[in-house]
Amino acid sequence: MRRIVCAAGAAALAAALAVSAAAHDHEHATGVVKERMIAMENMGKRLKAINERIRGKRDLAAIKADADAVAELAAHVTHLFPSGSMQHPTQARSSIWQNWSDFERRAVALQAASRKLAETDPGDADAITAQARALSQVCGGCHEKYRVKK
Repeated sequence: MRRIVCAAGAAALAAALAVSAAAHDHEHATGVVKERMIAMENMGKRLKAINERIRGKRDLAAIKADADAVAELAAHVTHLFPSGSMQHPTQARSSIWQNWSDFERRAVALQAASRKLAETDPGDADAITAQARALSQVCGGCHEKYRVKK
């Protein structure tokens, strides 16, 4: 279990660092690019909070609210990527629109994984940890394929 928590923590740290670096770009972003950068930042903050609760083994019941918020944001992910929205300082790769059905599938998987985490028994720390890790993997998989690395 310690490995799972460490892996989840490492994923959260990577997401937090990426969010921190991206925050500086927000001031130059406009329109839907800015909207999606803010939405992704908000999801990152929620995932960080989830992972901090797991690491601290505290307030696991509060994970539901964070997971629900991620699911709500995930429901709108595809709307935040209209065709042609590649204005600087976007971190989106053009491959999103070239592989749109895969991108849509990944957005649905993000919503499903976050809903599943929200429904996980907060009294079962192992199950919460496993589902949080699964959610982090869904996020990371999409970022690996569709986000420009800094």
